[in-house]
Formats: sequence, C-alpha cells, structure tokens
Amino acid sequence: MLDHKIKELSIISSLLTVAGLILMFSSIYFATSIGDSWLLDQGGVADTGQYNRVVDTYKNNFVIIGSILFGAGVLTAILTYFISFLTVKNENRNIV
Repeated sequence: MLDHKIKELSIISSLLTVAGLILMFSSIYFATSIGDSWLLDQGGVADTGQYNRVVDTYKNNFVIIGSILFGAGVLTAILTYFISFLTVKNENRNIV
C-alpha cells in the first residue's frame, strides 16, 4: 500500500515539475498570444506602451505560476524521497 502511494507522489511531483518548467519557458509565447487576443478585443488599435504592459503582465503571471508549480513539484519529490527512505529503513529494522 505504501509503495503505491509513493509511486503516486512520484508521478504527481514529476507532473508538477514538468508543468512548471513548461509554463516558465513558454511564458513569452503564451503572453504574446493572450496579448494579441486582448489587442483584437480592443478593435486592433491600442497604445504600444499599453500593449507591452499587458504582455509583460501576462508573462510575469506565467513565470510566477510556473515557479510555484516547479517549487511544489521539487518539494513533493524531496518529501517522497525521504518518505521512501524512512519506510525502507523502518522495514529493515523490523526484519532483524
């Protein structure tokens, strides 16, 4: 039962880490896509400075969300490692 939970935690930590990295490194692409969509909603005409502010804001949002997911994934991986290490150590004590 514990091995199954450790595998689940490993999968979750891997997914969180990969999702965080994707969001961080693709933030410029996502930000320009959403910025272009915003520009079309404005009728295709907007001040360049305002457009750049919108794109920078979205870029920062994606970087922050990606960093949070990446950090949560790394912390979950560390927690999973220590849980598996401690349970194996305790199981070895019970055998002796």
